[in-house]
Amino acid sequence: MREYEIVIVYDLAVNEAGGSDASIEHLKAAVERNGGTVLKTDHWGRRRLAYPIQKQLDADYVLARVEMNVDGLPRLNSELHIDEKVYRHLIVRADELPSEDISAPSPSSGSLEVREPDRSATNNAPAEEATEEAAGEVTEEAKEEESD
Repeated sequence: MREYEIVIVYDLAVNEAGGSDASIEHLKAAVERNGGTVLKTDHWGRRRLAYPIQKQLDADYVLARVEMNVDGLPRLNSELHIDEKVYRHLIVRADELPSEDISAPSPSSGSLEVREPDRSATNNAPAEEATEEAAGEVTEEAKEEESD
């Protein structure tokens, strides 16, 4: 048996109809029907979608670590794909993930980090020559303006 990590984006109607743990129970039932066991779940709750899905702006997010045979994975995948309560889902092998503990993303994780490109690896000779030529032209123009 292999470990997998599953992220599922549910319709909010699931929680409104069945209570706050309805989406987790739905996931556990689907995994167990296909021969797997749920090791750990993390209910992220209601979150804003990046774009509207079926005219909805918010959805319920659940992250789970499961153990399952490779045989049951295609059945689980197709079951989640067909289910109208599931907007999106993603299943990845856990051994391909970094060894961090699963938890909800921090509110500040949406910010982008801007990195400067590593210029030491590139050949800057043509750019330096162009810069020197441009600097020479600027100084010549400045000298002409001063003399006028």
